[in-house]
Amino acid sequence: MGIGLRFPGAECPRTLWRLLCEGLDATREIPTSRWEKGLLHEPTPDTPGKVRHWRAGLLEDVASADPQAFRLSKRELRQMDPQHRVLFECAWHALEDAGIPLDSLRGSRTGVFVGVNFNDFQRMLARDWAALDGYSLLGTTPSFAANRISHAFDLRGPSTCSSVGCASSTTAVHEACRSLMLGEVDCALAGGVELMLSPDSSIMLSQAGVLSARGECRTLDAGADGYIRGEGAGMLVLKPLSRVDPSDRVYAVIRGSAVNHNGRNEWIMAPSIEAQTDVIRQACARGGVEAASLDYVELHGSAFLKGDAAEAIAIGEALGGSRSKPCRLGAISNNLGYLGAAAGIAQLIKVCLALYHRTLPPTIHVDSPNPTLDFGQLGLQIQSSLEAWSDRGAGSPKRAGVVSTSLGGSNAFVVLESAPEFPLMQGLAAASSSHLLVLSALTPEALTQQSQQVLDFLSEKADSAVRLGDVCFTAFFKRQHHRHRAAMLAGGREGLMRMLKAFIGSPGQTLWVEEGHPIQWVEAARTYLEDGRVCREAFPGREGRCVSLPVYPFQRQRLWPEWLSPEVVSRAPSRARPAVAEAPLPRGGTGMDLRAGTSQAREARLLELVQEQVAAVLEVEASELDWRGRTLFELGMSSVALVMLAGRLTRELGSSVPTTFLFEHPRLDALAAGLRGLLDLRAGVARAPDGDSALVERISGLSEAQARELIARKLAELEHEEVGG
Repeated sequence: MGIGLRFPGAECPRTLWRLLCEGLDATREIPTSRWEKGLLHEPTPDTPGKVRHWRAGLLEDVASADPQAFRLSKRELRQMDPQHRVLFECAWHALEDAGIPLDSLRGSRTGVFVGVNFNDFQRMLARDWAALDGYSLLGTTPSFAANRISHAFDLRGPSTCSSVGCASSTTAVHEACRSLMLGEVDCALAGGVELMLSPDSSIMLSQAGVLSARGECRTLDAGADGYIRGEGAGMLVLKPLSRVDPSDRVYAVIRGSAVNHNGRNEWIMAPSIEAQTDVIRQACARGGVEAASLDYVELHGSAFLKGDAAEAIAIGEALGGSRSKPCRLGAISNNLGYLGAAAGIAQLIKVCLALYHRTLPPTIHVDSPNPTLDFGQLGLQIQSSLEAWSDRGAGSPKRAGVVSTSLGGSNAFVVLESAPEFPLMQGLAAASSSHLLVLSALTPEALTQQSQQVLDFLSEKADSAVRLGDVCFTAFFKRQHHRHRAAMLAGGREGLMRMLKAFIGSPGQTLWVEEGHPIQWVEAARTYLEDGRVCREAFPGREGRCVSLPVYPFQRQRLWPEWLSPEVVSRAPSRARPAVAEAPLPRGGTGMDLRAGTSQAREARLLELVQEQVAAVLEVEASELDWRGRTLFELGMSSVALVMLAGRLTRELGSSVPTTFLFEHPRLDALAAGLRGLLDLRAGVARAPDGDSALVERISGLSEAQARELIARKLAELEHEEVGG
């Protein structure tokens, strides 16, 4: 249904497909902005503490994130594992690509299933115990990779994390499919992530002898000598085929999946032909398909002669050698590097795109096939060029498989086939001389960038065949609508492109209309701009199909513990780090006389103080804090942030402010009023005669409800006395 990804050289399905079809190698030399080459690189095998090669498939700028999209404070995001942040972005983009508005899933039985492996960021932070805080717990615990997504989108299904090595993301997809089949969930997000944040894991892998000396992944090639690492993340949106709407776009259908383990093998890292053959047969049996019907299999791609041979032999044995046409083989790891826990989801996405486009992309870096394999006898053939996916006969769907293995012996196999043709919706083909394109974003800057993306999309020749009505339908009915919006009403593609250019030049004007369009279309555009409402009944010819529009342009900011410089990251753990001063306490509230003047005046000063302290915790300017009508949690505060806020208020006021008090007064104005009452009550108790000082003891002996009632009564009495005086 939907694909969200961030791989080397590609951040959406369209760019990944282009990279694969052009046969590009997206790996590069590791820059010194990541790790210090002089400290870590040594091509001589088995050199302790060194990495054997210096190439990898790397993502750009993993140290940055968009606080507006996460709705979290910069401080919290800074302590969050970038793996969790990248995976969240992929989930967002996958839902967009599936045509599911984010708010439509609130409270739904949607599950999140992710695969992770290494936890570099937690190890890096733990080099200094003083750097660990509550945010470190929320930001680095592996389960939060899934839990964060479920919380952000209010998803009520299972939220689980699989960690079975390099088969982790494929196993996560298997678990998602099983949950869908059991009826536990109506929809599922499944995928995985792996980033190379610290050299620790690369040193371990290099010492284990799995990294290539030549610095290339050459799966199925005679020169295969191991792999080079890659980074990436991917998410799929999965639904039962019975729940697919005619307006949905379906990339492929998962027919069956299975997982198993090698058991006691010659050694734990050795591949098992028997176990891999068995897992392929299990997946095909569960999907009700003949193994021999697979046209293509995407290999795991560990790039070892023995490992590649084991996979190929297992495929040949499971499919049977006597086939009219050979089964094609390929490996995306040769393009992107070996993605570890995200390898399986990268393989699945490649196969989904190939089935959707009915085209097989080439497998690069295979100059001379693996000499230990007789491909003809096995009924196999390396997919070496870009070609159309040939038909197997009338009514026979195209089928493919994805193999996953891991160093620990876990195996997985997924069977996919081309999606069936869904009947056109009524009104889909209706011609119209009016096209209403709407766009929205969280910030004005993102809206302008999104407009440029759509303009580029409409101007590309490769996308000129995309039906304009489907583009407008998807933007209007299949996307989440945010705070900042723009609308363009025109008669065709050229008119919309002119208006997009005009809006980019003058973003202050958000409605652009060509003359001669029905008034109901213009009113629908105005209504949308005013309150974000979309009305299907506003105009005819409103049906369409979901298409892949440009993904949301996250406005990323660098949010990274700056003391983790490349020099520090590249060296062995140490307890020493450069001193980092906590954000200073604002001075605006301190020194104010919070007990002088009327209650309204004191409350106003307290509101100013609270606003400054909340802004300091969130690391934003107090003037930028849009707090009216929003709770502390809606501003991006968490329980950890409330503990910090309570501590700051206690220091500023010179009086204890319990964290529970902030939970009871979650809005800034209510909190200021509550603090004024709390200070007045404590001042009143302090001034009371000795006989009345028993009030404190009386409160401590009451139930919570009785204590609240007594405090409220005393506050009312104090206010009455103040007004009377």
